[in-house]
Amino acid sequence: MGETEDKELTRARNAAYRLLTYRPRSRKELEDKLRDKEFPASIVASVIDHVTRLGYLNDATFARQWAESRVRHRGFGKRRIAQELKAKGIDLELIGETLKGLFEEATEADIARKEAEKKLKTMVRFEPEVRRRRLAGFLERKGFSFEVIRATIYDLVRSKH
Repeated sequence: MGETEDKELTRARNAAYRLLTYRPRSRKELEDKLRDKEFPASIVASVIDHVTRLGYLNDATFARQWAESRVRHRGFGKRRIAQELKAKGIDLELIGETLKGLFEEATEADIARKEAEKKLKTMVRFEPEVRRRRLAGFLERKGFSFEVIRATIYDLVRSKH
């Protein structure tokens, strides 16, 4: 390895360390960021292997942390989290394992209800049918399934009468 290549490798490693200090990243995200900085493919591969060996890059850990954060802070459902993880380059099998470990049906329904109750407080001026329709759209964008949305709205409407 020549001196120029050594310097390039050091620059790429430092860039990777910086990127990983902001927040955890998936392998694909880090690869994409390093490519965006126009590092050669061989350097990117070497850096990815290096940070993986050090334990700084682990897609399973990343997926679990990302999913937990999205549920806790944003109240997202399975579908939305799965879409986000897929976009971040996490493979479908790992996404399935992550979601299975994170959700049980009751848990997802509880999250949907909590988010729906918060949203309903901002919709008091609307007619009941408009509230139901807007609430369904809101929960759909949050990534909840039709079954969870229907049950949540039914429970909230029933509990209001």
